[in-house]
Amino acid sequence: MAGLGLLWRLWPATMPGFVPVVMAVCLSDLVDEGLSRSLAEHVLFTSLAWSSLALLYALCVYATLALRARRTGLPVTAGALAAAQERAFPAAEAERLRAVLAGSGRAHDVTGEGESRDFRWRPFRGPHAVTGSLTVDRSSGEARLLLRADERPRGLPGLRRAGAFVALCQLTRAEGSA
Repeated sequence: MAGLGLLWRLWPATMPGFVPVVMAVCLSDLVDEGLSRSLAEHVLFTSLAWSSLALLYALCVYATLALRARRTGLPVTAGALAAAQERAFPAAEAERLRAVLAGSGRAHDVTGEGESRDFRWRPFRGPHAVTGSLTVDRSSGEARLLLRADERPRGLPGLRRAGAFVALCQLTRAEGSA
């Protein structure tokens, strides 16, 4: 499996969402039963059960990222969780990317003239956004799209952390279909 590194980084990233539930169950058992061997066993099995659920959720997040990256040519690796994502396009594609930015409801705060644009892009429904810039270097003949996750992601552990990657997938796919 090519994205095994991504899965191993997603699994601990999804666990904080389950920790409060595990702690509540363990504290409830401690109050009901006191310190005992059965409590220790119950805590162990509860922790294993919830970490298994976190692994299952990490697999779902991985599948979601793989689905988003389908037909974009972007690899789904551990790099998908990086806060900054960059991709180069042929300079001729820059005009279509500008049109996508101008016509999409996900793009806002689009500023810039000439060869460069700065913008904010909402990869998910809701207010969470990533900051992006589109620059064209005529000497090298390529347009560069740089996306940065500038907010601390909240909710949906694992998936929000990959917001810049999801935005890159959306812009790449929109660029190809524009």
